[in-house]
Amino acid sequence: MESRSVPNAPRDSSALERITDRPVITALFLGVASLLFFLAGIRTPTYTILDEGVYVPEARAFFHRTLFDATTQMHNLARPPFGKMLLAICMKAAGDNPFGWRVGAAICGSLTLVAVYFWALLLLHDRHIAIFAAVLTFFNNFLFVMSRVGMMDAFLVVFLLWSLVAYTGAIVLDVSAGSRRVLLGCSGVLIGLGGACKWNAIDTLAVLVLVSFALLWIARRSPADSVPSLSRYAKNMQQIGVPTLLLSLVIAPIISYSLTFWPFCRILHRPFNLTELIAIHRYMWYLSTHWATNRFLTSAWYKWPLTANPERPLSYLLGNPVVTWGGIAALVFCLRRFWKDVALPEGMVLLLYSANYFQWAVTPEKGLLYYYYYPAVMILGVAIAVTLRSLPRSIFGVRVSVLVLIAAATIFVWCYPRMTHLDPPWDCALGCWN
Repeated sequence: MESRSVPNAPRDSSALERITDRPVITALFLGVASLLFFLAGIRTPTYTILDEGVYVPEARAFFHRTLFDATTQMHNLARPPFGKMLLAICMKAAGDNPFGWRVGAAICGSLTLVAVYFWALLLLHDRHIAIFAAVLTFFNNFLFVMSRVGMMDAFLVVFLLWSLVAYTGAIVLDVSAGSRRVLLGCSGVLIGLGGACKWNAIDTLAVLVLVSFALLWIARRSPADSVPSLSRYAKNMQQIGVPTLLLSLVIAPIISYSLTFWPFCRILHRPFNLTELIAIHRYMWYLSTHWATNRFLTSAWYKWPLTANPERPLSYLLGNPVVTWGGIAALVFCLRRFWKDVALPEGMVLLLYSANYFQWAVTPEKGLLYYYYYPAVMILGVAIAVTLRSLPRSIFGVRVSVLVLIAAATIFVWCYPRMTHLDPPWDCALGCWN
């Protein structure tokens, strides 16, 4: 994919410019730099925090190949087992210690940042805006905190974002029909693996199915009634075909999701068949809808976008207002622009955010926690990038993107001491929450 050319660019461009001209090198730099940053001090605290107290013991049970405690009661199955198996692999490789609990999340966090960069690049075809989206996502606080805890959300989101990369590549890249079908199949497999970590992945899958059939519908309309801004993507989806679409976004996710239960059944010494899977899922559904949560930790879903108080039990998690509040404003702008001129970037960010956020209005789960907002928040950095693409680049000679990043970085630095559990007085070196 070609990035936007820079007219009259000097031949002796800077090293930074040469890096940004090469997406693979840029992605490698973002991934390595963010991983090193996430790993710094990741052993602190030395005890489990919030839902680590649930998932680490479950992963330890996989590690010891036993899913039963002393009273022969099965460990909590309120979530699918794949994320806990990945956590167990990390503990096997790095040790049953705070580093082993969290290193997998750090790796997933860095890969998530790389996925955001590639997804924004595919959507917007502008390497500078894509880098802006990735850096803004890095500063959104959610990515940092969730990449340093041994919970399932880092595993869920990395599969979701790479699924979006594969899906978007399938409909926007100038490649052969066979390559499009492969990319779409990879998207379905990845989203199935995401669902095998947490069921929330089904919301993103629903968006991809909706967008796919909308594009097919547009492709079959007469030229006079077609949507010009989407016609190229519609032709690409038509080239993929309905059979491949159904195979990729229905069959492939079900297969990849179901296969993750095979090692689980082996550990339980139970058969791996449809009857057993149905029984396991009935039990999982019961636990998900009846699991008691500490009411002092729960929060209403409709308060999450404008939350101003940190989730203290989870490393003082608080979304960076530049991203969370600015992202909501960006979504309103995207809605207005989409209403006037239907465009893929605006439509994708609107649908993905809405699906991953408003699902909590209907979910039967009893207790909702602020960190459940994580998948939706990951869309907001890209939404701001989509919006800035359509606004003036500079104000009084200063680039708007630079101002936004400076504001986001300032708040991130202010939150950093508490998010990393620094000891006094460093925890309040830049100020404290009351």
